Amino acid sequence: MAAEVQASELEASNPVQERRKHPRHRYIERLYVGKADGTWFTAMTYEISAGGLSAATPTILAVGDKVSLSPVVDKRVEAIVRRKNGAMYGFEFLDLPPQIEAKIVKLCATLPLFQSLIDS
Repeated sequence: MAAEVQASELEASNPVQERRKHPRHRYIERLYVGKADGTWFTAMTYEISAGGLSAATPTILAVGDKVSLSPVVDKRVEAIVRRKNGAMYGFEFLDLPPQIEAKIVKLCATLPLFQSLIDS
């Protein structure tokens, strides 16, 4: 019973739970985003994880759009828009080859953890 009380107290004191599968790391780099119609535009990344990255761009995308991102560890990768908040987008990588995923994980290991304003 005491363990149940402690767990519920912990949840109450930390209402924002991390839902991501992979830790995010601070990563600020220029990125190019390619749309399905063949147009490319620039964006600026803010964080990266083994599962995706976030980037800001004034170009309008919709949640669910499939895009190409380049360069991600010096390669072009496919992704889908999962989140949109103003000009900030969350991209989930799609069908990453194991060698590219391994390079992203290796890159993340060299980067500091990302902390949003919510984490403060």
